[in-house]
Amino acid sequence: MPFFSSKSTIEEKPLILVVEDNELQSKLTAELINETGLYRALTAYNGYDAFEILSMHQRGFDFLSNKITCILLDWQMPKMHGEKFLKLLRDKENRSPFKRHIPVIIISAYDDRERRRIAEDPVLGLASAYLQKPFSEDQLLNILKRIVINKEAEVLRELLIEQRSRETQEFKKP
Repeated sequence: MPFFSSKSTIEEKPLILVVEDNELQSKLTAELINETGLYRALTAYNGYDAFEILSMHQRGFDFLSNKITCILLDWQMPKMHGEKFLKLLRDKENRSPFKRHIPVIIISAYDDRERRRIAEDPVLGLASAYLQKPFSEDQLLNILKRIVINKEAEVLRELLIEQRSRETQEFKKP
């Protein structure tokens, strides 16, 4: 009779890191994610806490991709702004050829062109989605499913850039 560890037979749910300084918003978002039964949400209230959680879930002495499968990142936060967090994250990921970029969904109360441009930047941003508050639960869960379950982070990233390009072209028309 083969020996099975109960831990090895239970597949762990993908980890979603919610980085949101508003505790109520963070709690509601984490509950929504956990209630799907598909993922397990972790919460951080600023960029420093988020990096601490990421370091607790690193693999291969931080040479391999992180166990966190997606990050929901509030753009406007005290202590460390979302833009700074994203740039530091991408810089850290780019130092190892074995790491894949963790997909990031930007959550913001603002639809600022400059912030979106930074989020979409092909080197420092690489955001897969940009949700403007308030957003629907279905909208968030659909994007999470596409990124984590369907593995479409890169596709969404390209669509986000394409959408912005079309909007810019339309804005320039007389």
